[in-house]
Amino acid sequence: MKKIYAASALLLALSPFAAQAASVDLTVSGTVIPTSCVPAFAGGSNVNLGRIFSASLSATQQNDLPPRDITLKVACDAPAAVEISATDNRAATKVSGLTFNGRTSDTLYYGLGNTKGVGIGGFGLLTGQPLADGTPQTFLVRSPQNRVWRVPAAGLVSNAPITYSWGASAAAGPAAARLHTFPMQVAAAIRPTADLPPTTDEFQLDGSVTFNVFYL
Repeated sequence: MKKIYAASALLLALSPFAAQAASVDLTVSGTVIPTSCVPAFAGGSNVNLGRIFSASLSATQQNDLPPRDITLKVACDAPAAVEISATDNRAATKVSGLTFNGRTSDTLYYGLGNTKGVGIGGFGLLTGQPLADGTPQTFLVRSPQNRVWRVPAAGLVSNAPITYSWGASAAAGPAAARLHTFPMQVAAAIRPTADLPPTTDEFQLDGSVTFNVFYL
């Protein structure tokens, strides 16, 4: 009996150390967002510039095409402030030195595709009057280097790493709303045709911009 008791005592003494030999933590995380917002372009996200006859284009000057109206709408299920940024998906095709809204800066317009490896032109996004639940707002901008909201001077949506929003004033900052409405114009231009490869074939204009919407 004594030996059996000794064995039992040894087992009891080792058991707590065996139970604590290893451990693992479980982390449960998530994010509760105050609302849900859905961006969409009124009338669809495809802007068709139509058929353009090459004979009507200048060989020596920038060829500005008639602008097309578009409207970005952001619908939220509760009042929320948002900011947007734009990314050029055809940046490699952008023709340098074009002018839009009286400004010549490569950061203020987007690529329009290429033909035989040569950029065709570009397009700018001219800003209209933003609305928050139907109330006119002031267009605002800020950058990663300067997080203070201010009023932009260019009147164009830039593809630089900056973000836009709208509110009663720069001091007030972005406005919260259920429906944000941001009208723009697509102002496209084709470079002088003398700078394009000679061809008798059709070629396609192919611009693409991604709009990112962020909650504030």
